[in-house]
Amino acid sequence: MKLTLAALFGDGMVLQRDTPIPFWGTAPAGKTVTVSLSGLTAGTRAGADGRWRVDLPPLPAGGPYVLAVSCGRETLRRTGVYLGEVWLAGGQSNMELPLSRSENGEEAVRNSENPRLHVCTIPRATQEPPEELSWTAVGPASAGELSAVAYYAGRTLTEYLPDVHVGVIVCCWGATYAHCWISREALLEFPEGAKRVRDYDERIGDKPDAVFQREQADYQTALDVWNACPEGPYPWPPPAGRASFHCPGNLYRAMVKPLAPYALRGFWYYQGEQDEEWPEDYYALLTRLIRLWRRDWEDEEKPFLLVQLPMYISKEDAASGDPMRWPVLRKAQADAARDLPGVEIAVLADCGEFDNIHPTDKRTPGTRLGLLVLEAVYRQPAAGRSPVCTSARREGGAVLLRFAHTGGGLTLTGGGFQLAGADGVFYDANAEIAAPDAVRVSAPGVPAPETVRYAWYSYGPAGLHGGTGLAAAPLEIHL
Repeated sequence: MKLTLAALFGDGMVLQRDTPIPFWGTAPAGKTVTVSLSGLTAGTRAGADGRWRVDLPPLPAGGPYVLAVSCGRETLRRTGVYLGEVWLAGGQSNMELPLSRSENGEEAVRNSENPRLHVCTIPRATQEPPEELSWTAVGPASAGELSAVAYYAGRTLTEYLPDVHVGVIVCCWGATYAHCWISREALLEFPEGAKRVRDYDERIGDKPDAVFQREQADYQTALDVWNACPEGPYPWPPPAGRASFHCPGNLYRAMVKPLAPYALRGFWYYQGEQDEEWPEDYYALLTRLIRLWRRDWEDEEKPFLLVQLPMYISKEDAASGDPMRWPVLRKAQADAARDLPGVEIAVLADCGEFDNIHPTDKRTPGTRLGLLVLEAVYRQPAAGRSPVCTSARREGGAVLLRFAHTGGGLTLTGGGFQLAGADGVFYDANAEIAAPDAVRVSAPGVPAPETVRYAWYSYGPAGLHGGTGLAAAPLEIHL
């Protein structure tokens, strides 16, 4: 077995500053492997299976450096290496959508030159991890195909963290469920995950892999035709198979697990749209995903920043009646942030497009994500947290809501509030600013309110903002 270094360690990479830095790969069994970086050297022996790992002690921000990994007469070198801040950006299509296809994308690409922002995009894989990965410094030649959300978030960090290089590892795939990004073993440990595995296994049945490959080729042809001329129904769903990107655990095994435990500050995660099929299960899946990724990176409280789903409803659902799945998904995201330490949410209640599940404005979610990271993780005065309700109490026939993170005071420019009594029937409510951190809500048809909602629908108005311009988080509170 020859000396190798894990694929993620490439020229131009960013390594996480101020924390132990693991390196790993393969070498001849029993042979000594030595790793050197910025004047530090450490070594180990490859195990009987040829695997080795070396952890260098923490290093401050700096570079460029040369990484040298040696075993006997073999030496591997990686150049242009920086110590800085590293984040892993995961999710589905709204994280994946490239900068060139986002709103004002051509202008954004032209103005993207940023030698302190480095990106490594993980190629799609369902079975075997990619053998080669590459890092690139962001600029007009490379920015067009980069994740727009990751680009704007990373750019925001470079603006607030002078002289620090920022690395973003983009690991996403459109139209994927949370169960795609969780190991099959972990899914089988809880009822909601086991159901995803069982249901998919039943779809596959005894289908030979060769049959799936033929079905997949036919499906790809149909998809290519639709993409060239998007008329008629979108080809869906893709065929089921053991090598499918929808098969539970496949993307975790091929795209996430091989990256661990590359030293990084934390995670950005924008996903959930596909899970509207089973919104009531999303909390269990999302929290298990967070715990699993943190375990793989050997830190049970590593920062995990969620992008909360924006407003969306399809034309068909709007015509037939809001199925109210997206509020449940947003609640699952909010509950995960409430229940797990180190989990935060970038709120997009005032964003989204009617009948477009892929809103083209990616500057807003990316910038909000970056500002939230700066405030919550780096303790910068970036005002990245959105107003969130902390208490609700009746005042006669009204409800007084108090909020934290108001950014100097609340503003209200539209509707979005609803009240219900004991009968559970909701009525649009009147709302007024009662104090810099409080809103009073009332409805003539609800003299004794039992439940108050704000922005609690798939698509609708959300006019409550803090003094920083950030939208208040949706809420449903039973009094």
